[in-house]
Amino acid sequence: MKAQVDPTWEAYYEEKAPSLRDELMVKYLGLVHYVVNKLFKTMPSNVDREDLVNIGVIGLSEALERYNPYYGIKFETYAIPRIRGAIIDELRKQDWIPRSLRSKSNKIKKVVEELEQTSPGGVSDQAVAGLLGISEAEYHQWQSQLNRTSVISLDKPNPNFDDHNLYEAIEDTSSSNPIEAIEDEEMKEVLVKAIKQLPEKSRLAITLYYYEHLTFKEIGNILNVSESRISQIHSETIDRLKRALKKEYAD
Repeated sequence: MKAQVDPTWEAYYEEKAPSLRDELMVKYLGLVHYVVNKLFKTMPSNVDREDLVNIGVIGLSEALERYNPYYGIKFETYAIPRIRGAIIDELRKQDWIPRSLRSKSNKIKKVVEELEQTSPGGVSDQAVAGLLGISEAEYHQWQSQLNRTSVISLDKPNPNFDDHNLYEAIEDTSSSNPIEAIEDEEMKEVLVKAIKQLPEKSRLAITLYYYEHLTFKEIGNILNVSESRISQIHSETIDRLKRALKKEYAD
């Protein structure tokens, strides 16, 4: 049985009418400003507040599209983490190297350039670490962190691949494999069948966790049970689905 919901939400969920969407966007726009006000205090000076608001509005729009009012959770509770996530994701795209790593990179570059002027025979890690005022082990840790953020051109000939461009040597994982596609489709059908056979509370918990990306605590608030109980339901449900899948394929 569906829970009682606000008539506007009920109508929008059923019809997705643009006019109702606009009404809800205006109603909940304050959530965007609430999130931005919280985040803006920790942002560097080059970040524009209006940019954060614009990104937050996109996050609000996506939350409106995905929200199911019949789950019983308040829209505010559902939308705020998604607005915040949209803003942080976009900021990471704009500057994907953290400021701390960028600072380390600049320090290393400056020291190496200084040593190259006075050490024509080569620059050792020990010498660089000494000028940086850190241990050699810590310097290697800095290098490891920076290596994980390195950008490599796919168009540049690479001697490790007989001077071929990297895009010629890297597997195209985006191309579809007909056999895998068929197997995936069969797996989905079996999984949907197994999920439909679950008890209502287990089915709802799995849906909220994997589809709506709620935490165990948030799901517990919706179902009026403890966070540990949701964790238990999750483990039991996964085990049950595994057994159902094994039985299906065994048959």
